[in-house]
Amino acid sequence: MNQPDSAAAVEVASKPWAFTQNEPLNVAEFIKEAQRRGFGLRTATLRELYRHGLLVPFVEVTRRPVGEPAQPEQPEYPRGGTRLLDLRAARDTGRLRDLPARPYQQRLSFEPTADVWPMTALWTGLLYSPYQMLLLPALESLLAKATFYKQGKVIIARLPKPTDPVFLDRVARLQKMAIALTALEARYLPTLDPEWIQLTNVPDVADWTAYRASFDPVQIQAWLAYPSRRMRGDAEWLLHRAHRLDPVGDDWGQLMRRAPAKSRKYLKNAALIALDDRIGAEILLRFYEDLVLRGQAEALPDFSGSLGWHPLVERLSFRRETLDENLIDLGISPHPRVVLALEGESELCHAPRIWRALEYPDAPELVRLLKLGTANQNLQKVVAMNVAPLVNEQIPGSNAWKLTRPSAHLIVAVDPDEPFDKPENVEKERAKLLKEIKDVLKDQGVERPNPEELDHLVEIQTWKAPCYEFAHFENDELADGIRAVHTTCNGLRRDELIASLAHSRDRGKDIKEVWSRWDYKVSKVKLAQALWPTLEQKIEQVKADSGAPAPPLVEVMSYAYHLAQRVRYHSFVLSEVPDEPAEPTDGPGNP
Repeated sequence: MNQPDSAAAVEVASKPWAFTQNEPLNVAEFIKEAQRRGFGLRTATLRELYRHGLLVPFVEVTRRPVGEPAQPEQPEYPRGGTRLLDLRAARDTGRLRDLPARPYQQRLSFEPTADVWPMTALWTGLLYSPYQMLLLPALESLLAKATFYKQGKVIIARLPKPTDPVFLDRVARLQKMAIALTALEARYLPTLDPEWIQLTNVPDVADWTAYRASFDPVQIQAWLAYPSRRMRGDAEWLLHRAHRLDPVGDDWGQLMRRAPAKSRKYLKNAALIALDDRIGAEILLRFYEDLVLRGQAEALPDFSGSLGWHPLVERLSFRRETLDENLIDLGISPHPRVVLALEGESELCHAPRIWRALEYPDAPELVRLLKLGTANQNLQKVVAMNVAPLVNEQIPGSNAWKLTRPSAHLIVAVDPDEPFDKPENVEKERAKLLKEIKDVLKDQGVERPNPEELDHLVEIQTWKAPCYEFAHFENDELADGIRAVHTTCNGLRRDELIASLAHSRDRGKDIKEVWSRWDYKVSKVKLAQALWPTLEQKIEQVKADSGAPAPPLVEVMSYAYHLAQRVRYHSFVLSEVPDEPAEPTDGPGNP
């Protein structure tokens, strides 16, 4: 299909940076890439598309010169695959033919034969641009009407001749897009992800930086004969098609657009087609934005604060939400839903084992364990860092705020020591933690958070015994555990050790009092390890008999797990209490 009003494909292919990021495809490679996108093409089908002028190979590498040799305008690097090096060698020796600008060549071979290339690996000399993949969805309905028959050993494909002017115009515009995108790719594709430059076949970023500095968008636009209005219209059309074809929907689509280029190799079918469209559109729009900066195009509208849909919100670079918000929407945020703060080493030794014994999944995004060390640890900072919501922005026209991080619930399980020795003191400590949350929100601009949405975020539980060990084990169980990890027990017999444990328990003392005067102390970690089989047996009893009493830490962890599951897929929005109306003052019209 002739395109005299735009840059020739052979001119684009001859540029020194052309095809350095995505190399040209021979017939077999183009068919393979088409199959990844769900299109079962054959060489016979490609020939028939060429016959109708619908999908013409980008260029042809010939055996003999067909034109003047072309010298690259800038230095280029020898790196590249076989097809890129073949293309450059053909360019330098005048063996590069512009097929889109020539009439249909009936004898053009799409099948590799030794008669054509006797000294090299078999191929046809036909090369496609990867951006010609954009034509395939537009050709889908026509390809469904293909018929095939054999002529000797050769398979012949036939397609009905298209006559619809809308269809033909769309195909022509897509072919021009492919030419433009091939010309623009080296400049804009490496920076589609704003966080880093991703280059292929370029040994030094400085070389590409020099190329970028020499790139003149106004000059390139004139050379491509690509009006800004049409460029933007083509980009928006690609984005609209991507939105329509993308099988994963908006939430997953937002996440997939953040994935680095190397992860795209796993996509196929409609998901890959949608990504192709978004990449093509993003390259065009980056070029368009450079033209805006030079006064050659009208600025794009800003949709950052809009909740409505427009093709431009489908851009790869459009970030209406943070990554955390995208993950929250999908229910896969890595931030924990519950932070379980435990006081001592014994609790931290048993907690992971209890989790496994209860057959809960290994999911730190559900419940995260936190060691306090001592009961008077500064829990306010724990709350500020792990529990207080992180606010993103206020939802327009409302008293609600979107959250960057989901609200976490804090459950504190501690010994009943100061400052948790009385119920009223526990409540005072809880109030301090809630105030810390409010202060963190105030620093983020939320002056009047709804207290009903914060009150349930902090819970403090104390053991109904002087310490963790006494709350979970009987005196004889503790005595056996101590005897297992301490060689002398300070000369105490088992019954004497049990009596000493009972004495400390009855007086409300910590278990450490028992060995406070011994020659060397009992390691609470080793004691916890020795007591684990006993605790595990109690857990098995609870699993077998729901009426059996559960050890307190088991109850706490079970509650934490089920709470985390209950709020796991909640959407997180924080509301603010509206300002109270001002009191009326005396004056005209007031009594």
